[in-house]
Amino acid sequence: MLYLKENHQELDAVVFDLGNVLLDYDPPRFMKDIGVPDQYHELMGNILFNNKNIWPKWDLGVLNREGIIQQAILVEPSLKDEIIKYMENWDNYFYAVPHNVAAMYRIKETGTKVYVLSNFSQETFEKIREHNAFLFDFDGMVISYQHHLIKPDPRIYQLLIETYNINPARAVFIDDLEENVKAGREAGFFGIHLPPCADVTPYFIFPEGQETVENSEFRQESK
Repeated sequence: MLYLKENHQELDAVVFDLGNVLLDYDPPRFMKDIGVPDQYHELMGNILFNNKNIWPKWDLGVLNREGIIQQAILVEPSLKDEIIKYMENWDNYFYAVPHNVAAMYRIKETGTKVYVLSNFSQETFEKIREHNAFLFDFDGMVISYQHHLIKPDPRIYQLLIETYNINPARAVFIDDLEENVKAGREAGFFGIHLPPCADVTPYFIFPEGQETVENSEFRQESK
């Protein structure tokens, strides 16, 4: 049995977001690693992942990578080379968060179901899954591109509930974005607004005597 520490509610299910929960997601670091000058970081962010008219279309599965690149270049032609380089390398800059992957397995060992609810494009998600075997070990997942719905749209939470017969009153949803946690709570889940890549373990009460799972190999394990 697993309990939420906040209120000692027994849980049947834990629902994880991916970015900044189980996968380290840090766009400024990505840009720095591929050589985008610091002075362009804010502008690049505003053109791409902070742009509500562009980025959600990728996660919704209505535009592919090339379409996103073309639309972003139209917004700022002077950064054409940086946009192309960033987008072509994007899939390679997600890394597992070892302590939270270990926590996920520890939660599974209590008999609690584990699920994923996350916004991702098909191209990126498929590449990430190739290099992170833990993504095959969930009891189910809803990824935005598959259903043309993205968080915090209430419909994607309801889809998760109905697909896997989850009782949200006995489940918790973990996300790094407050708006997504708020929508999860409105769907009936308990919510954890997690600071980026912070340890999820302290939010739960585990069975006495259960060993902590430690396995740094989760980071880049392939299946």
